[in-house]
Amino acid sequence: MRERHVLLLTYTHFRIPYMKIHFIGLSSFMIENDQGFRVLVDPFNDAPEWSLGLSFPKVFAGKPMGANIVLMSEPDADHANAPGDWLENAPTTKPNSDPFPGLDLRGTVVYEWNGDVNIAYHYTVDGVRFMHLADNAHVLTAQQLQELGQPDILFISPPKTDSTDNAPRESVRKNISALSPKMVIWAHHLAPKGLPTDQGISAMRSFFVDFFRKNAATSKHYNNESSFLELCYILENALVLNNEYRGIVQHESSIEIDRNTLSVSKNTQSILFAVMLAKPTTEA
Repeated sequence: MRERHVLLLTYTHFRIPYMKIHFIGLSSFMIENDQGFRVLVDPFNDAPEWSLGLSFPKVFAGKPMGANIVLMSEPDADHANAPGDWLENAPTTKPNSDPFPGLDLRGTVVYEWNGDVNIAYHYTVDGVRFMHLADNAHVLTAQQLQELGQPDILFISPPKTDSTDNAPRESVRKNISALSPKMVIWAHHLAPKGLPTDQGISAMRSFFVDFFRKNAATSKHYNNESSFLELCYILENALVLNNEYRGIVQHESSIEIDRNTLSVSKNTQSILFAVMLAKPTTEA
């Protein structure tokens, strides 16, 4: 418990200047470097026919949503969207101003459970190496591991399978062990207000059945009360894994971080966001 307390103090009080990581929802994160320039990862399409119950934020930091770099891991609605004014609304850059020194942006091909191609992007912001494994659902190969290298911070999705089955989580554990990040941030879940995460699986699944009925029934893929429950399974698995790694449940939608923060613990730290920037479609 003492170590977790120190981590929280580090995020919120002692590191200035710092970068910020914001959880938007699903696989989407916004990374702001210490100068305020932004990398947006996997923004989702919130059009009614593609809805998963969330409205993508139209405002960020009190101004219209914008980003300097937008990375999309696959051409799927929950990972790809880019309105035309996002660059216009991004923090201003100038020729050769180098807003992201040493970015070293690279992509490695990974695969979903059904073989769909994803790009796992890895890049450096403020000296911290980030990696986002997108919807990868397999144990990484030796070639993939060689391309990916070792990240400081790894965004990784837990399995989309029923959390009562431990076996699918093993590939996640193996990939974390092979990549050896300093920090893991769980991705691809929803974190609406009122989540009954401490009331057991049945309560959480009932919550999401009601959530999707109210917020995602316009989707072309919504058929019945079991629609989209794999997103609930992802959160269930994230809770299990976060507990295994003695992780932090973050009750704010952002964290502040720098390289010194990552040196607090010798073991891999993990963070599960319990709050997101995106709002349910009925509240947007």
